[in-house]
Amino acid sequence: MKAIYLTHLVWLIPAALLGLLVQQTSVYYGITQTFEQGEEHTANITDFRIKQIAAQTNGYVDLQFIDSEGNNVQERLSLHAQHASRLIGSNSVDIRYRPGATYDIVMINTYEYHRNTVLINIAVIIFSILVMVAVSIFGSRYAIRKQKELKDRGGDDSLQLEYLNSPKVKA
Repeated sequence: MKAIYLTHLVWLIPAALLGLLVQQTSVYYGITQTFEQGEEHTANITDFRIKQIAAQTNGYVDLQFIDSEGNNVQERLSLHAQHASRLIGSNSVDIRYRPGATYDIVMINTYEYHRNTVLINIAVIIFSILVMVAVSIFGSRYAIRKQKELKDRGGDDSLQLEYLNSPKVKA
């Protein structure tokens, strides 16, 4: 494999960011639809924990409620620290519930913060895609230009490894 072809792998970064953009857009539409079309319930908080792991603070809340069909629904939602801080000291929380949806439970008092966080994520991803597409175009043009220069000079552009710390062997 020619070394210069590896420069084209930079296009994998915008592709991965595009996949992340699709996922965050799905989250946004999922929570928005559940908030707008879901039924309102008051859920009991049966367990609530905040964990500090290294530099990350997150937690979870276990909710229990009876839906409109009389089913007992119990679900664990993971929470970011800012979401969890709004629930400290509460025994119940108002939610919107839409069974069968991608995001079937949305807590009403954390909805605005959750939605804004997802929108910020989407904006950062779009900015990152724009930057990485520009970098990828520059990288691909550089690779093509170098490949043509090597071909015109009759040089070898194959991948060659040189070990810097190995002793020189005399033949």
